[in-house]
Amino acid sequence: MSHEAISTLSSERFQKTSDKPSLVIVGSGMATGRLLDEIIQRSPNTYQITVIGDEPYGSYNRILLSSVLAKETHYKNIIQKTPQWYQDNNITFVPNMRVTRIDKETKVIYAMPTNIDELTADTKNTEYAYQHLVLAVGSRAARIPAKNQDLEGVFSFRNILDTEKIESYSKNKKTAVVVGGGLLGLEAAYGLALSGIKVTLVHRNKWLLNRQLDETSGNMLKKVMLEKNIDFALGEEIVQFENTLNASQQKIISGVILTNGQHLKADMAVIATGITPNAELGKDAGLSVNRAILVDDNMQTSDASISALGECCEHNNETFGLVDPIWAQCTSLATQLTSSTPHAFVNKPVATKLKVSGVQLFSAGVVESSKDTQTYTLLDEKSGVYRKLMIKGDIIVGIVLFGDTSSGMNYFDLMNNKTPIKQYLPELIFGHEYMESMMNDSESMQAA
Repeated sequence: MSHEAISTLSSERFQKTSDKPSLVIVGSGMATGRLLDEIIQRSPNTYQITVIGDEPYGSYNRILLSSVLAKETHYKNIIQKTPQWYQDNNITFVPNMRVTRIDKETKVIYAMPTNIDELTADTKNTEYAYQHLVLAVGSRAARIPAKNQDLEGVFSFRNILDTEKIESYSKNKKTAVVVGGGLLGLEAAYGLALSGIKVTLVHRNKWLLNRQLDETSGNMLKKVMLEKNIDFALGEEIVQFENTLNASQQKIISGVILTNGQHLKADMAVIATGITPNAELGKDAGLSVNRAILVDDNMQTSDASISALGECCEHNNETFGLVDPIWAQCTSLATQLTSSTPHAFVNKPVATKLKVSGVQLFSAGVVESSKDTQTYTLLDEKSGVYRKLMIKGDIIVGIVLFGDTSSGMNYFDLMNNKTPIKQYLPELIFGHEYMESMMNDSESMQAA
């Protein structure tokens, strides 16, 4: 149904309950939760705040969904903002509502219950007026270029509902394919393997976590995961999902065909290959959009009354999926909304510290050596420890740590501060404790 048709449907107006300016936030994910904390910390009584989310929950930690799938924790333990929290902070929380349209001229948005699939003349919109609107609508799982993927038993892995569906469907299943060798794919594979399912992880690159790890550390991670009942098809993609019919004559997944022609049996599949920003709502409203909704240094869109942050926004040709830059966006936007002094968002270098199935990983900067860099490595295969530092000139430009990440932030500080480190090479590779000992000895000699 077109937007014009939607606007002709019967509507009911959401009534303001105070004379404060109306701040409406679309999306109830982690970014919104952090933004609310930042606003409350600065000026809790400036706005009448309304949060509209398309899930039944308030903000929850999506990073821990893999722990839920692995049965290491429960859904209730990852909820960060309960209904009582919104009530205690005088914030109106509207769950299970999907915003369908933004009218910039009248500053009204239109929303409908998420459980309505077909719009009819009797369907009612709810209208929400705003003085300022924040779009924090996140992203969705990216689709892969494979045929026949809309089958029963093929799942994305982005939210609590996805996790519940995977948990329910996986009961009594014997084989599964997980697509994607990033963190989400690895954790999904690990969670399914813990339940006794034989998992094959398909990844189009030649080693795992190829954006965070080099080939050596990627292969070390593969070795660890092989011991956890997970097989791999690396350097391959799925060409087609195969299907059979169940007792209800419904098409369900039975296997996959890879680019090398290999057939893998699969009772289910989980796709965790990346994200696509949810930019459509902003685009349909006439906001400037590229891959995502374009924002300036203060998180403002092309409309002065609308901001965007998180995975749905784009700043200086960059989109976002990591926590640190999104938290910085929340700080910038909260300051913009509550202060006359702006706090510009700067996308600073980020250190990636991960824990994959009990293995500690850390990376920052470049992960592959080049002709312009010197590389220092330490490899202890018996202990499962690997360190790699890439030096350009006299400064660290890349860090990869596997198994022991205790020196990670010290290395990162040296890299971020562009600290000259030539005098500490090659001993620096042994860790910050060794370097501190050298520095103390040097200072003692100078004092003498």
